[in-house]
Amino acid sequence: MPKLLLKFHAAVIKEIPAEKTPITIGRKPDNDIVIDNMAVSGHHAKITQQGATYVIEDLQSTNGTFVNDKKIINSGLKNNDNILIGQHTIVFVDPKAEQNQPEAQAPAQKQPIDSEATVVMSSKAKAAAAAEAQGPGKKEMIGNLKVIEGKLDQNEYVLSGLLTYIGKGESAAIKIKGMFAPDIAALISRRPTSYLITAVKEGYPKLNNNTVSGQIELKDGDVIEVGGIKFLFQMKEKAE
Repeated sequence: MPKLLLKFHAAVIKEIPAEKTPITIGRKPDNDIVIDNMAVSGHHAKITQQGATYVIEDLQSTNGTFVNDKKIINSGLKNNDNILIGQHTIVFVDPKAEQNQPEAQAPAQKQPIDSEATVVMSSKAKAAAAAEAQGPGKKEMIGNLKVIEGKLDQNEYVLSGLLTYIGKGESAAIKIKGMFAPDIAALISRRPTSYLITAVKEGYPKLNNNTVSGQIELKDGDVIEVGGIKFLFQMKEKAE
């Protein structure tokens, strides 16, 4: 029987067997999986079984539902898929799929290095992968956002986490103080050697004066604009 692992960062908070569907996810207590976080809508998403396939559907949530870093409306689930809702991750585990994996492929499945699966890698594993990609003798590079227009609590932000939210809500790591800025406007996700920016709220953010739609890889020197604040994205050598 498939199961769902509710995680906050690396810690597994709860294990939910997928005994029957639909399985509802949201902030309100009448959900099957309750996530008490303001970035999560009251009824955020639901999982249903359609034949042999489990499908997750976004319920027109404010901040969106992501499967393996991609914003979705609905998506079929595969073994070890990562569902991102707010700052929590739900891992879909299908024991039958694991049993059917050829033994020779098992180690590769346990240590995902594909860019679509980096959400489940630990911080140490990501750092090691990044260092390896940089090559021997080269220092690890890390993303930074420098405020070049507007005023925030800091002039520069180091993107050291796997996920960095930008907005005015409590769950945002980079807080925008504009009255009309959304609670969560954008998500920056860290990959082993690159960063991706994802539009969470329609119309936000802008990248080099163009509205972001979906997900885009950031390049050194890109200018990100959210709620009247402009950031310069830079890759810098990680401090010792």
